[in-house]
Amino acid sequence: LTTNNGRADQPHSFEFAILPQPHADHTTATPHHNTPIQRKQINKRLTMTNLRNCLAKASVLAMAVLKTAHGFYVPGVRPHEFLPGEEVPMKVNALTSIHTQLPKDYYRLPFCRPTGGPKMASENLGEFLTGNKIQNSPYSINMLREVYCQVLCQVTLTKVEAHTLATHIKYGYHNNWIIDNLPGASVGLTGSGQHQTHYAGGFPIGFIAADTKETFVYNHVNIMLEYHNPEGKEGHRVVGFAVEPMSVSHTYAGGYAWDGESSEGFTKPLESCIAQQHMDRENIGAFQQVAPDQNIIYTYD
Repeated sequence: LTTNNGRADQPHSFEFAILPQPHADHTTATPHHNTPIQRKQINKRLTMTNLRNCLAKASVLAMAVLKTAHGFYVPGVRPHEFLPGEEVPMKVNALTSIHTQLPKDYYRLPFCRPTGGPKMASENLGEFLTGNKIQNSPYSINMLREVYCQVLCQVTLTKVEAHTLATHIKYGYHNNWIIDNLPGASVGLTGSGQHQTHYAGGFPIGFIAADTKETFVYNHVNIMLEYHNPEGKEGHRVVGFAVEPMSVSHTYAGGYAWDGESSEGFTKPLESCIAQQHMDRENIGAFQQVAPDQNIIYTYD
């Protein structure tokens, strides 16, 4: 067994060599020659011995390397420690459906857009090859800060927008949101009315009523973050992220009609929300239907 420790390109490579075989003392062999069968058996034993020696040295080498190894984070994957009140950015990925297998741009549908328009949160070849398109979102989330029924925007559906949104709901498209590289889980109800959490596939953008076949959009979301304060750190890490989508036909108190642009529409109280309480399904009076000329007010907790 020889090692090429002196070669720069292979600092720890191994080579096998069949050494000259010693003479065996057998009655059927001459003092100077072994039979072909005996030589084959001897070569086999020596080869197995060399292999065991090689594996033993390789194991010692691997242990030496592992002993001196250091852990590291892949760029962009390391969790972030958010200070109290610090903004926690939420990103949106492409819409997906198990029925069509065709990812769609999130902002092709009549959803709220961030100030200044959507921007790519990251852009690389792998994203495009896998159909991902991660962009920023208009949602404002801050560490340890509760938000109750915050108005995000109002969208008045045109005939084309209503048809496009209804079609995507029909084909079962799902939202895929991300916070600190964690995909959002989906919180919903089972057939028996029990809460259930799904950790893959995002959450649906709407639903179709089983009886009337009308289409409704999920225009309200309860965003729930689980966090952890690492020992010796001032900030908090996001360790869990879930979204509970709901459909709510919002109306302003006192009959106020919002044009979707004035600043007072973001602060006016909504009759469909209870002050200082998170949205609950039991308090929903009517769902938000998808139809032309419908004013959809998007909100979140």
